Amino acid sequence: MSTDNLHRSRVLGPVFMCLACLGFATLDTLIKYLSTRLPLTEVIWVRYAVQTAAMLLLFAPRMGARILRTANLRLQLLRGGLLLGASLLVINGLSRLPLAETTAVLFLAPLIITVLSVPVLGERVGRMDVAGVLLGFVGMLIIVRPGGGLLTWAVLFPVGTAICNAAYQMVTRFFRGGEHPVTTNLYAGLVGVVVLAPLMPAVWVWPDAWTALMLVLAGLVARLAHYMIIKALECSPAAALGPYGYTQLIWAALLGLAVFGAFPDMLTWVGIAVIAGGGLLVSLYHLLSSRRKG
Repeated sequence: MSTDNLHRSRVLGPVFMCLACLGFATLDTLIKYLSTRLPLTEVIWVRYAVQTAAMLLLFAPRMGARILRTANLRLQLLRGGLLLGASLLVINGLSRLPLAETTAVLFLAPLIITVLSVPVLGERVGRMDVAGVLLGFVGMLIIVRPGGGLLTWAVLFPVGTAICNAAYQMVTRFFRGGEHPVTTNLYAGLVGVVVLAPLMPAVWVWPDAWTALMLVLAGLVARLAHYMIIKALECSPAAALGPYGYTQLIWAALLGLAVFGAFPDMLTWVGIAVIAGGGLLVSLYHLLSSRRKG
């Protein structure tokens, strides 16, 4: 790769990452809106169905049966189950809590990965990793404010989502590039479609035209956001992209204000900044460490 192309690639990586974060914030906004109009299980099932259909339409003609071929079926099913659990938990959280605050708690996932990486992956954790985890926990306490209005049982939903997301990402690491990314993304949606399908006759409510459009849009936005993540990782190392992931907090706050008229207060922004600071500390520490080794 020429110097110009390498520079362009490094610039495009953060751009794709920021676009992915906008996509995920938009998806959460759509899900929060749809949760007021349809059963939560139906919203999740339609999102997965649209996402899976889009994957099949785009890639099945070229890949054929290879699109389902995997050497790690159990891991694929486990990964899809964890993603489904995260989806069910987050939609329950979004239906009960403000968008920006819920999104901030979700960003505990990278810090949870740091904690679990020692017993599960056998990785070493440095002082900066520990400091980042502690900052993230303090930030969460500031947001939920023990004794304040946000500390309700509903906060367990985004916390549970963060745990599922962390486990989902750790399972993904076990693939180590051995699986085709299209196959992996297809299984992630297919598991949700198959598991929730038996529940649909009992909960299904026919949406009106506008709601149906929003449902389809949620599925397409989810597919596009995941595609942007893939493109970002093709252009830049994961450690270098970590800090840009926190732009989702800004998008969530702006969309929460625009759509729901809710904007975080100053103390909540302090908690968001502390969680982001903990994550940034870990990301930058590993980025600088990798550069020194390189």
